[in-house]
Amino acid sequence: MSRGENIVYIKKEFTLKEYGIYKRFKDITFSEIERIGLPNNPSIRKNYRIVKDYAKHIYENIENGVGLFMLGDCGTMKTTMSIAVMRELIDDNVDYPPSCYFISMTNLLDTIFSMNNASKEEAARFERKIRNTDLLVIDDLGSENTEYNWVKSKIDSIITERYNRMLPCIISSNLTFDELAKTYASRIIDRLRSANKALIFSGQSVRS
Repeated sequence: MSRGENIVYIKKEFTLKEYGIYKRFKDITFSEIERIGLPNNPSIRKNYRIVKDYAKHIYENIENGVGLFMLGDCGTMKTTMSIAVMRELIDDNVDYPPSCYFISMTNLLDTIFSMNNASKEEAARFERKIRNTDLLVIDDLGSENTEYNWVKSKIDSIITERYNRMLPCIISSNLTFDELAKTYASRIIDRLRSANKALIFSGQSVRS
């Protein structure tokens, strides 16, 4: 790799970090997924076609407040597909593409908690970003500690506001609908189901 290529590589990686996409996921695109090849898993292959079609109509879906709700076994490419959708926006050569942001649920809550202790202003700025970005990708819903009342209240507030403003989310979880309903208020699950295309993933983990 030449010095010039290395500079471009570093610049691209830094840009992706601004969207919450870090080094492990920096090369994920639909083209790269297909170059490597999809696993021989009917659930993954079927859902991949649906997710790619969602990305093909990403501007229309954002305008209409339509997101994705991906549930099922761990290691079945839910996160990978979510980021590939984001890259359709990030890599599009339009002057003012819709904004998007990726964050895990545990990191989202930990960041809000830590920032509140350090700087109320920083916490408020971060939360505005979560609430206002055109497409919010929340990874691993249900992995957070919900023993504290403020956690459920914060999740409720963010999802409800985005639902009312028709700002779509792509949400992944290793839990089932029934398991999520035991943790969160039924109205939250109903809103997620009504505003998002629900996809169920199954099978063994394909992580190597």
